Amino acid sequence: FEDTLTGFKWIGTRAAELGREGYISLFAYEEAIGFCCGDIVSDKDGLTAIGVMSELIMSVYEKGGNLGQHMQSLYDKYGEFCSNNGYFFCYDPSTIQKIFVDMRNGGKYFTHVGTYEVESIRDLGFPGYDSTTDDKKPTLPISDSSPMMSIRFTNGTVAQFRGSGTEPKFKFYIEMRGEQGVSREDVKRDLEVMSRVLLEELLHPCANGLEEA
Repeated sequence: FEDTLTGFKWIGTRAAELGREGYISLFAYEEAIGFCCGDIVSDKDGLTAIGVMSELIMSVYEKGGNLGQHMQSLYDKYGEFCSNNGYFFCYDPSTIQKIFVDMRNGGKYFTHVGTYEVESIRDLGFPGYDSTTDDKKPTLPISDSSPMMSIRFTNGTVAQFRGSGTEPKFKFYIEMRGEQGVSREDVKRDLEVMSRVLLEELLHPCANGLEEA
């Protein structure tokens, strides 16, 4: 598994590079619902996605099931995944920079947000930081003008923050993986509680003049 920056110009390019290195790229995707199945087209492609989905449907129905049941079997095996994605309106670009500067804390990144323990942090703003690499430098490109920060927590939650490159928005993507056997309703409830803490403690919406969408 490999991460890239958001957008299929990055995803497709990396998939093509892996192909030249001798790997077979089976599946590539992005949060905004774009899928690249196989190596026929190094871009999000609805036609190949429909083809693969049709094969899955045939396989599931031949076994007497349906797609809903198949999806739930995956949740039962790996845990429920729930997400809270959204944005605040932010009309002053300097505010976005200020929020990231505050989160960096002069290079002394936080170990907890509220009561939630941080497992790792990757900061793709300048000068860049990744707590999981030996040299603490990210393997993905960094950008001073388009910073993005990804925070993993020990409870299985991943939170990502970035400013929009085309709109006056500060975007957040928060996904929680529930433990096996925990109901979707309970995971959604825990995610809602955690999201409120993360957004308040990290972004300080009122103090920074962020407007709710």
